[in-house]
Amino acid sequence: MPPLFPQAPSSASKINVASGQLPSYVTASQAPTKKPPWRTIRQHEYDKYVAVILPDGLYHLIWEKVNASIGPVKYAKVIMKLEDVLNGEFFTVYVKTGNILMLSEGESGVDNVFSLKEGVLRLELSKDSYERAGLQGTPIPSGGSKHVKLRYLVEINLRLPSMLHSKKGFERLIWAAKNVLNQSLNWLFLDLNSNIEDVSDQNTQPLSNHHPTIHTLTPFTQSLTNTLTPRTMAAVSDGISLLSAEAHESLYDILEYVDMLSLASPRVQATDQTHSFLSRYEVPDLSDEADPNDPHTSGQPVRVLTWSGLIPSRWILELLCAVIRYSRAEGFEALPRRQQWFAISVSSHKTQAVNQVDGYTILLQPARNAEQPRILHPESQTAEMDLGEGIQQPPRQEQGDDVNMTQAPTLDKPQQTREPASLRAGFQCHLCAEYIGSLT
Repeated sequence: MPPLFPQAPSSASKINVASGQLPSYVTASQAPTKKPPWRTIRQHEYDKYVAVILPDGLYHLIWEKVNASIGPVKYAKVIMKLEDVLNGEFFTVYVKTGNILMLSEGESGVDNVFSLKEGVLRLELSKDSYERAGLQGTPIPSGGSKHVKLRYLVEINLRLPSMLHSKKGFERLIWAAKNVLNQSLNWLFLDLNSNIEDVSDQNTQPLSNHHPTIHTLTPFTQSLTNTLTPRTMAAVSDGISLLSAEAHESLYDILEYVDMLSLASPRVQATDQTHSFLSRYEVPDLSDEADPNDPHTSGQPVRVLTWSGLIPSRWILELLCAVIRYSRAEGFEALPRRQQWFAISVSSHKTQAVNQVDGYTILLQPARNAEQPRILHPESQTAEMDLGEGIQQPPRQEQGDDVNMTQAPTLDKPQQTREPASLRAGFQCHLCAEYIGSLT
């Protein structure tokens, strides 16, 4: 008997969800590298949009200190050819010995798109450009779509000793940049090693020859008054991979609610009177005394801060660590339970046409109350949820279920005794969701 829902294609959009406890002490320089949410942040370097969402009471408690602890970021917009990146003082200072991020204009999957990270030049080329350039690359997976034209990926480590002028491999790249990939393009440029004053000084830096336009990351702040808040914002269940299908719907609702807040949608406010014919959205999991249809229902003020541009992952990591650190300092327990949460939503620049993580959402929460039931699980649980009509099943498992979750492997050795999370103040738990898109 065929399953009730058809199987989703391999390129269907998915959400990878992980939950767990935060370390007792964490800094941006010593944050873990193999566990979410730290791994998620580090893996996405070309971020274009960041939204920070927190209750107004928490904003007044910690944000002034958080803002003072994270350094401002400046990036530049320049007009360059690929040949300009590979020649002169720019190549020596920024590519060979420096640490920069560069991303060219263009739509991934359609145009020739170039990027540079940690000295590795990444060229996404059409079949015609790839054959004319004469460089060695690999075909890019099309995600099973027949209408997608074949494209190629070329990756070259420019910091290798062989990447010098008069060397055969490097001269081939220079020839391709002069004769094939010779269009002038808009680039986003970010120097991860320099101070803000160095980036702004256009008289001494090699970047000055390309007439950069300097942009500073500044937040746009909005205050949403009388905002309805789900009860689960401060207490999402543990053991994500062990939850039922109904519980997964609740997770979807929470992630959708965070997106609505980042958009400053009036639908999350108690005073909103939009007709249900225009929008059927309702804030999920409200308390028993809160009625979204009652104009006298009271909510709470929520702050939404947004940044846009070329945002490095290191800055996001510093922001998250500062929020965790100052939430554990003082005054956090005096806040009402419904104000003890923090969310950050990040969107990335499109650098892959298929199977790119387009963004992620991180929700910070306090420790669960000691009287609440707790599911025993390893420190972090992960799950994969498919946004298509079907669910991609793992091997050796019966198919046909509407929701499929994979339990994380159990630990062979008993965990060491640690201080109960319920006795620690501030943010102690996290929920991290990665959004994996498809070719559109």
